[in-house]
Amino acid sequence: MMCNNLRINHTKTGKKTFSYMKLILLSLLFVLITICYSSVKVEAAEKKYGIMIADNKGKYTFYDFYNISENDNTIELTDEGNVMVPLERLVNLIPGLTYRYDKKKETATIINNQNGKKLIYKTDNQYATYYANAKASKKKLVYPTYISPSSSAVMVHMNSLKWLFNSTKGFGYYKTADMQKMGYDTLTYSGVLLYNPYQAVTELPKATSVNGISNTVKVTIPEGYSVPQVFNLLVKKGVCSSTKQLYDAMENYDFSYYPLVAAIEENEHRCYKLEGYLYPDTYEFYRLSKAQDVIGKFLRNAESRITENDRKKAEAMGYSVNEILTIASIIEKETSDPAVMKQVSSVIYNRLNINMKLQMDCGTYYVERYIKPYITGDVNRYNEYYNMYKCKALPSGPICNPGRKAIEAAFSPSVTDYLYFYSDEKGEYHFSKEYHNVVAGNDSSKEE
Repeated sequence: MMCNNLRINHTKTGKKTFSYMKLILLSLLFVLITICYSSVKVEAAEKKYGIMIADNKGKYTFYDFYNISENDNTIELTDEGNVMVPLERLVNLIPGLTYRYDKKKETATIINNQNGKKLIYKTDNQYATYYANAKASKKKLVYPTYISPSSSAVMVHMNSLKWLFNSTKGFGYYKTADMQKMGYDTLTYSGVLLYNPYQAVTELPKATSVNGISNTVKVTIPEGYSVPQVFNLLVKKGVCSSTKQLYDAMENYDFSYYPLVAAIEENEHRCYKLEGYLYPDTYEFYRLSKAQDVIGKFLRNAESRITENDRKKAEAMGYSVNEILTIASIIEKETSDPAVMKQVSSVIYNRLNINMKLQMDCGTYYVERYIKPYITGDVNRYNEYYNMYKCKALPSGPICNPGRKAIEAAFSPSVTDYLYFYSDEKGEYHFSKEYHNVVAGNDSSKEE
């Protein structure tokens, strides 16, 4: 695009041009102010935040503002990321504070009855007015305030109430990393807001010392979860403070007094020692438990669920329990349909019986998703031992923690001559002895 003939006249129309440009700039400024002003009005936050309030002895109580009744209101998040709390609901929980709302003036006033400090919020405003005591002059604080469009509650910035407390450090905001160390549920909550009207907030207390938080937590391990998934979930639920503790316990603690663990064949190419043995179920743990105690609970459950009859059956089939669990883990990852599991099982055994590679993608996915991101050193060192296009028989160990239905399918495969299968776009499974039938069927299903 050529611009050689572009000229700007600075002579006769100079004053008019300047006035016109000034008008445009003022209009743009008005639009920008309007956008910024209106952006604080938002829906309820997708992220969840817990509220903790201290009494005069420093003991905290936890409140969930998301378990709401018809007349309650919850926490909201602005487009700028400001955490906004429902003012009246919060003030009613904090000792020594009084809330008043003037409908005519559209102002909310909060008074600390003990020290005389006062905050006045003008709704739909970017500022709050602060008085250090009854005789003090007012001070303007930059805190947005608005009426929630969903609950009609007065919403204020999470830390604005600190000006009413004995110390302006009487507010604390802690996120995931700190919460996990102290045993909080970070699967549900992204952060916790601490309010202490009596003294400074210096640290996040352990969840086990907070009123309103149970010392025990229920955790459901889904069928097919891998070791990293299980450990991550346990930390997010507050069972342990770090996954490092769990990995260290799994690798270094002696669990050989459990017969199932003692029977695991030595294999230097196995990545996670207890993969396949963290039995999927619903458990109840103490918060901030010792990692070895948590793993021990999994193993005790596995010992009871994998019965003596199961162990005898594995021996009669010519397989170890570990190998049966490995087969079950493959079945679990290939299908969640119990009606299909035994047919998938038959394909695995039919291939093993003729020394044919299993060639199933789930082993590759396991390496890429649940081994490489969690190990150091040569991240490719397990490829040939779990990639079922490379290893000659079974992978070096289970690739997940299978549920009972997959284990039963591993013990009782359908009697077939199938060597191949695929699932079409509708999720239906098709089996065949011949490879060309699978290819043809798969192609035709894509054409449909």
